[in-house]
Amino acid sequence: MSGEIHTSRGLTRRDFLKVGGSAFAAASLLGLAGCGGSQSQDGDQGSLEFANWVSAEAATRENMNKVLKAYENQNDTSIKNTAIPFDNMEQQLLNRAAGGNLPDVMQLSGPWSQVLGANGALVDLREVVGEEFLNKNYQGGLQAGEYQDKLYAVPLSLTPHAFWYNKNLMKQAGLDPEAPPATMDELNQQIEQAAGKLPSGVYPIGIDTTKPSYTLVQFWPWLFAFGARPLYNNEVNFDTPEVGNALEWLRGLVKNGNTPTGQGIKEERELMANDKIMFKLDGPYVVGILRSLNSELEGDAFYDKFSVTTVPVGVNEKSETLADIHQVGISSQAADREAAWNFAKYLISSKESIQQYQIPYGVLPALKPDLKGNEAFSDPVSQTYIDEIFPTMVGGPYGPNYGEASNFIIQAMQQAALENAPIEQILQQTQQSLKTVYGS
Repeated sequence: MSGEIHTSRGLTRRDFLKVGGSAFAAASLLGLAGCGGSQSQDGDQGSLEFANWVSAEAATRENMNKVLKAYENQNDTSIKNTAIPFDNMEQQLLNRAAGGNLPDVMQLSGPWSQVLGANGALVDLREVVGEEFLNKNYQGGLQAGEYQDKLYAVPLSLTPHAFWYNKNLMKQAGLDPEAPPATMDELNQQIEQAAGKLPSGVYPIGIDTTKPSYTLVQFWPWLFAFGARPLYNNEVNFDTPEVGNALEWLRGLVKNGNTPTGQGIKEERELMANDKIMFKLDGPYVVGILRSLNSELEGDAFYDKFSVTTVPVGVNEKSETLADIHQVGISSQAADREAAWNFAKYLISSKESIQQYQIPYGVLPALKPDLKGNEAFSDPVSQTYIDEIFPTMVGGPYGPNYGEASNFIIQAMQQAALENAPIEQILQQTQQSLKTVYGS
């Protein structure tokens, strides 16, 4: 189960790790390093190429176009907008990196910056941005773009998962909707109580047990709560009591019918929107998603029913969530790094980007000064994220091998949730698979 994506002529992540560095170097020597966008396809000077998935989505394409047009009007630079669907983005960036023609500026997610950065394809942004800018960021957001003491991406917007709860369902279960679980013990007690009182077909909690990579994004905060840190510090650390306890907990939820099975993120959100899930981890954008699924949630009706708080605290003794964020990086092939950074900074914190792209997209700005005291983020959800949730973000154990490794962890989650193999056996088998991936 390699989890690698293959195209008819494309490189896989593993291919890139084997040859990407040398291919990139060869491309630079052959003069291809300037193909990232310093000169447009039409031959115009003073242009930058920007690759992103927002422009590939019909609902947000026009919003991004407005941001780019505003930047062009304010600066003597034209932007070549390259729209790539999210599911294809990483693969296309790998292909272009190996070919020596990465875009100047690119939207990134998850471990992509570490995969590209480890092979010299991205600029170490600590060499470009100043301390003043870095200090405006949340530390966990910066951690998400780091690899081996270099910073290959900075947050473009913040979307970490937090603990959502349906106050109406809590009332039905005889729980206090003003007292969501603050600890794992409280969470387990409330799940048990709700299981005996909620109607059939209504679940106390929703935890994805399907195969997409997003399954693990949602499960990392639960691993943290159990004190589990697999893959961190370049150590596999999967065959541990902490990981075992997390998988036992997941198995118990499924066995007792407390979470739906075979339901992906889209289906779980549909259940959530229709009062079928009481607790769930999700990002700030879920406000718009649930409203789109249930018109009765418009306006204050949403806040009357739903609220959000930090992830319950376990043996980790503090609330933690994965810094699941949108990022921006700069190609090391960019002919004008200063111009590329000026544009990237505009995407991150300009008034036009915040109003035209970030707010409509349902994400929150990355920099503290853009959040504090901004009337656009005065709603209860945004305020909770700003004051309570963003400070709990931690970077993932990202690196060039993370993509392949994550598939084995997801497989272990599925085995724990849906099969009967002993948890200890699952831990040992996964540990061996991960050792193979990391060469240890």
